[in-house]
Amino acid sequence: MKKVLFAAFLLVSSNAIFAQINKGQWLVGGQVNFTSSKYGDVDDSKNTRFEISPNAGYFFIDKLAGGLRLSYISDKDKTDDDASTQFTAAPFVRYYFLDAAQKVNIFADASYGFGSTGAKDKESLNFWAIQAGPAVFLTPNTALELTLGYKSFGGDAYGDDRWKQFGVNIGFQIHLGGK
Repeated sequence: MKKVLFAAFLLVSSNAIFAQINKGQWLVGGQVNFTSSKYGDVDDSKNTRFEISPNAGYFFIDKLAGGLRLSYISDKDKTDDDASTQFTAAPFVRYYFLDAAQKVNIFADASYGFGSTGAKDKESLNFWAIQAGPAVFLTPNTALELTLGYKSFGGDAYGDDRWKQFGVNIGFQIHLGGK
């Protein structure tokens, strides 16, 4: 009888252990992105971009979180020895598709942001972004994420054109509180 009760306890607690995406929980973490690109055959036509994007969100209902993502981007172009920085803020929503008891879950994330860019003279920008991928829960409260994402930038900084970016991101999230 003790073995049956112990097995039942383990079964119930294992579902609770991986219940990281329930109403009332917090999501805190972020993503890092690094790109290096070269265009043409000229050695001086190189661009390096580093982006860090911390975020915080709250699960309003099971599997659905909303919050705010801040970003800092450093962009260096060797072609004209130009460097600029971007600062943005973007409200986001995120939805997890699988049950909370899953150790690997799939999510989609959408955001609309605004901010400024430039070296000395700052210009306004706006963007919308979508991303999706797996969240691998390393522990009951921490997840490693790998996403495919798409961003479309516009505003004064880009004139009449939109700059479109497709990429792979890696992120880390901590799930706090809740049931």
